[in-house]
Amino acid sequence: MKIIIWIIAAINIYFGGWSFLNVINVLQTSKYSQGATTFFAVIFLAMGVASIYFLMKGNNKLALLIGVGPWLLSLLFLVANLIFSDYK
Repeated sequence: MKIIIWIIAAINIYFGGWSFLNVINVLQTSKYSQGATTFFAVIFLAMGVASIYFLMKGNNKLALLIGVGPWLLSLLFLVANLIFSDYK
């Protein structure tokens, strides 16, 4: 289970870093608004680091839940963004 948590945490930190580079305009590859990209950067980086922290503390279940958390929050945020955004 630790290997799965490490993989999820690495993917979260990768996506968070990619979003962070889009926020500070190093990359220009984001298809979402600046606010959504900032949300992704903060959520993925913070929860990826928190997942590694709890894995090191020995709490594997909490680390796994925190590792999966940004994916659920991002899905909810994108659905809300699609519903309430004005695409003119």
